Amino acid sequence: MRLLRPILILLLVLSIITPTRSLAQTVGDADAWRAFVENVPIGTELNVRLRNGQRFRATIVRTTPDALIALPKTRLPVPIQPIAYDEIASLERHEHGGTNATKAAAIGVASGVGGFFAAMLLIFALVGD
Repeated sequence: MRLLRPILILLLVLSIITPTRSLAQTVGDADAWRAFVENVPIGTELNVRLRNGQRFRATIVRTTPDALIALPKTRLPVPIQPIAYDEIASLERHEHGGTNATKAAAIGVASGVGGFFAAMLLIFALVGD
């Protein structure tokens, strides 16, 4: 009996101190994802990770108060799907790693300059002999 009382007190204190994060986090996360999606333009590609571990890339079609309506980018076409905000673990914009016009112009200029100097070296080598 002496040992039982301190154990019960300890369990009671721990149950009071331990936060109930799961309920509060789910509600807060859903509101945060809703606010995030409302500020992203329609047609933006997102990397989506759900709470069940599923990951995919999707294009935003529209938003509703309850869900994000998206078109998943898969090898085989799939229909547009609603994704509930409380199912979302993370969302981030998909960054395209392609070349833009400035990068392409810089590559062209560097190639031209390199070709010019290579031609000049050949000419100097032939004239110098």
